[in-house]
Amino acid sequence: MSTLQTTSPWKSLLPPAMVGTDKKPLTLPALQDAVGALLTQVQAQASSPAQALLQAAGVLTVCERAGQRPMAAASIPPNPHGLAAADTTQVALHDSALIDTVRWLLTEAPQRLQIDWLQHLAAAGWRLPPNLLPLALDTAQRASVLRPAVLAVLGERGRWLARHHRTWRYAAENVSNADSTPLETRWQEGTLSQRLQLLQGERQHQPSAARDRLQASLTDLPAKERAELLAVLQTGLSAEDETLLTRLASQDRSRDVRHIARTLLVQLPDSAISQRAGTRLVPHLVLDARQRWVITPPEAADPSWKDEGIEAERPTHDKLGERAWWLYQLARQVPLSWWQQHTGMAPDALLQWVHKNDWADAVVRAWWEVLRAAPISATTMAWCKAFLDHWPNKAMQDTPAAVLALLPAAEREPYWHSTLQAMTKPQQGALEEILQQVIAAHPPGQYVSQALSALLVNKLALYKSRYYYGLPLGELCCVLHHSELPALQILASTHHSTQPEDSVAAALSQALRPHLPTLKALDAMRQLPRA
Repeated sequence: MSTLQTTSPWKSLLPPAMVGTDKKPLTLPALQDAVGALLTQVQAQASSPAQALLQAAGVLTVCERAGQRPMAAASIPPNPHGLAAADTTQVALHDSALIDTVRWLLTEAPQRLQIDWLQHLAAAGWRLPPNLLPLALDTAQRASVLRPAVLAVLGERGRWLARHHRTWRYAAENVSNADSTPLETRWQEGTLSQRLQLLQGERQHQPSAARDRLQASLTDLPAKERAELLAVLQTGLSAEDETLLTRLASQDRSRDVRHIARTLLVQLPDSAISQRAGTRLVPHLVLDARQRWVITPPEAADPSWKDEGIEAERPTHDKLGERAWWLYQLARQVPLSWWQQHTGMAPDALLQWVHKNDWADAVVRAWWEVLRAAPISATTMAWCKAFLDHWPNKAMQDTPAAVLALLPAAEREPYWHSTLQAMTKPQQGALEEILQQVIAAHPPGQYVSQALSALLVNKLALYKSRYYYGLPLGELCCVLHHSELPALQILASTHHSTQPEDSVAAALSQALRPHLPTLKALDAMRQLPRA
């Protein structure tokens, strides 16, 4: 676009777009010719600066797209640096039917199927043919979650092509080149999301180095970034982190940072803060004359609580009473293992015990807060199962789905299975909730067991036919065990002209029909040959 100045015209639009035109006055870029005249007209006719900003952005986007020109043939050699020879580890896909499937995949398929299919393609030793590279690069440019899967099948030609288009630059560099950038440079110059990813990866392999890196940068970071980066210490959390966390829990300027630090310290049962918290709670959890455990809240606030992050004044919006508020705060600073050691009761017995207590709401709320923040372990899995088996009803604002989400998918299946088996009449709300949970629990490439898949398909018959279109059937097909898919594909391909339109088979067939390409693509993925 010839009218664009050397400095990007977007530079003057970004500040008011980020903070609002009421805080940052809008100044449109000064351009010449027809584009500049159109921007002047937009500003004059707009009813507000915000509208002028949006319309100017639309003008620039359309003009930039219209003004793009292909590079001169002489400047881009058809086969620079021997690209064909460079792609020795992957073979270009050449089967026309599979190429058509991938083209549909990149334009219309559910996102999880796009990722799964491309991962299978890479694992089988294939790369995308040249005619699909622009489509793949465009698709991944719009959806960043697809980029790792697309990068794996681009091949050398695809990466070379990406270097010659501004919006494809994300794919221009090899992963090895990106990894060669010094860690310190990536940490200092990266965005928050990039630093989070770097810290998470380093924490998995060198937890001490990651902690030292974060500690050295804390004083220069704003509160929001300190809080988000500090939460990463949950990965590989150990007693070596106690000194830093203890200091932040008492001295950091941010309330959120102090809370996160204390939440992490609760997961260290031997930390000084956890030990003091247990000592504070002991007088309120005692055996009565009949050797039964009884819990009672404090009668009055203790001035020393302030130093331990306990607030004496109850928030006006909180549903707990004053004494229950104090008890909740005392209990949420105690590790879950402390309750088992102090009372000798397992999580299952503790949940049954607390139901009979007058202060159950405060205690259950504290347990749930600690459980939700804890990494998965044998202890936390036992607590999750106790919550699910003895649901605390009014004491919990969340649903069982929130507890299930803490468990690995394989550990959730027994609960889904028992809930589905108990369904004997149309319960569209309950069935849809389980379908959503199942789909959310299985990332691309992970599938439901054969037994649960069969039960899910069987229970679809309980769904009222007029509601089938509200179900996530396409997503469900992508997570079902492959043994169930042929029957669904046949059903989706069948026209039930001899059956009443409101019959279950006819309604389900009609609802599945739009997802027939998904079922066919899944079938092709399973039969994908090796390169």
